[in-house]
Amino acid sequence: MTNTQKLEINSRELLNLYLQKDYNLLSEKLIAILTHFENITYFELGADAQYFINIFVKNFLYLFTQPDYFLNEKHAAKFIRFNTTIANLVAMSSFQTTDASLEVLKSQPHNFAKILALYSARNTIRIEPQILFQAYPSFACLWYSHFCELYRSALVNKKAYQNLREHLTFIDENLTDFHNIADIYYGATFIGASRDRNIKQQLNASIRKSPFARKVTITNNPHPKKIAIVTSKWFPENSVYQILAPFIEYLAADYELTLIHLGIPRENLATAIFKEVKYVDFKDGTLNLEQIQENDFIALFYPDIGLNAESILLSNLRVAPIQICGHGFPVSTYGSQIDYFISGADVEILEAAAENYSERLVVLPGLGIVNQVPNYELKHPAKKNQEFIINCSWSSEKVNYPMLSVLSEILRQSKRKVFFRFFTGSVDLLARKNGFIPFQQDLESLLGKDHFEIIPPKPYEEYLELMELGDISLDSYHFSGYNSVRESLFLRKPIVTFAGNKWYNRIGSQMLRMIGLEELIATSAREYMRLTLRLIHEDPYRTIIQQKLSQVNLEERICSSQSKIYFKKAIDLLIEKHSQLQTEDSRKPIKIG
Repeated sequence: MTNTQKLEINSRELLNLYLQKDYNLLSEKLIAILTHFENITYFELGADAQYFINIFVKNFLYLFTQPDYFLNEKHAAKFIRFNTTIANLVAMSSFQTTDASLEVLKSQPHNFAKILALYSARNTIRIEPQILFQAYPSFACLWYSHFCELYRSALVNKKAYQNLREHLTFIDENLTDFHNIADIYYGATFIGASRDRNIKQQLNASIRKSPFARKVTITNNPHPKKIAIVTSKWFPENSVYQILAPFIEYLAADYELTLIHLGIPRENLATAIFKEVKYVDFKDGTLNLEQIQENDFIALFYPDIGLNAESILLSNLRVAPIQICGHGFPVSTYGSQIDYFISGADVEILEAAAENYSERLVVLPGLGIVNQVPNYELKHPAKKNQEFIINCSWSSEKVNYPMLSVLSEILRQSKRKVFFRFFTGSVDLLARKNGFIPFQQDLESLLGKDHFEIIPPKPYEEYLELMELGDISLDSYHFSGYNSVRESLFLRKPIVTFAGNKWYNRIGSQMLRMIGLEELIATSAREYMRLTLRLIHEDPYRTIIQQKLSQVNLEERICSSQSKIYFKKAIDLLIEKHSQLQTEDSRKPIKIG
């Protein structure tokens, strides 16, 4: 957005409200302006917009830090909820951080709500969380939750990256209530490898102790042939549906299936194989379970726990005797009421199952998903310039400081002019609460503004055509891609992957193994740089890799749906042996063969 005329900031009016001690009206005025910045995303900053933002931030921070400006509880809570918006807005301004304002507030009495509103992961100064939780536990819980929201745009910032990772390790007996749980649950995975276990355990425990869980009564009379699929993503355009639909469709011949759709009903649900569709959504702020409180499901399968609040809340209830999840969002729930996680034996490190999952791991032969052939015909477009284009099809939460440091070093060592093209997918997550420009600014500080571009969302064919213009692709880390790796391979683009110790950062590397390109798998940052630089500098080597990709039958090698047979075998076994498995004192993976 560049038009700032939709909102006016009357500095004199704000100052007069403060001088008249009309603090409630002053708060309402400031909250109205912050609401504008939360709802209207700026994708560029011209001189007028920059001036506009600077004026507001200057006035806001000056007034907000006045010791006699008192916030009532309602307004204090609202300002704390604006924590992420304030952090991004200040980052867009000439002030950059609220460090100076926090230094002013630290010496003032009755300052905790104001500190909680201004203290974010973007700050360079540190305030011990224990102090905040001792002073005002309920507000501190609210702050803790909203502090996490910066994962959307700030993981590219060195200090914010470090602060967010440290934030997840915090434990306090007063941290009992969580807000915006979907952001915490989802974002924790991207903030730091393995650090999501702690916060998910606390969050799940909090849900089960909450009035919501205590008041729920589920009546279940299980029928051995009735299974429910619980998701908000069951429509053909969504990747969750694409990678797991063959599994579910194969169950339909032998089981009566019900789709439990989470969230607002939509018209494009793929319902052909389901006997009925039930809906679970929020009603008056509470999860409405009327349609499933009495049920006869023997099992529930959750394709993607963590992509919305409904799935997180529901996974902490015992709706059916057997509860299973899969790789739509490929991470453990770490402590919900899920019994089993179905994955792929070719990707998992089986010895690490107990470390990586709180659920009992069930492994099928293969990947644990079914790759789809992209609906795209190669166009071989001609490049318009001589830059060496590197595709980074990384959603914004996958773009983090360590990986950008690697890219920066690749730029420094490259003998060619390199240009990174970031395909961040849906702009909604990145842009929410005005995270786009701070994200872009942090990229510029590490890569230089002439060495990258952020590609806005495109129709699928246009996206692949732009990807086809790239010379090579790079996979992200520590949360890697699988659709982006698959797409690069079908576009015949060499891609370097970075293998870790979890399914989500091993799946892309496994696809390379399956087609005989293990040589492009890195296991360290140094190796990742070496492989990338070799592809940049050695044209004959890159041509050989491209020829290999052109000759391999990708549809046969990485898109086989044969594992659907084993998925059904897994479901059959879990239903038959569940009671026995529950008595076993074992975390050993269950192998289906």
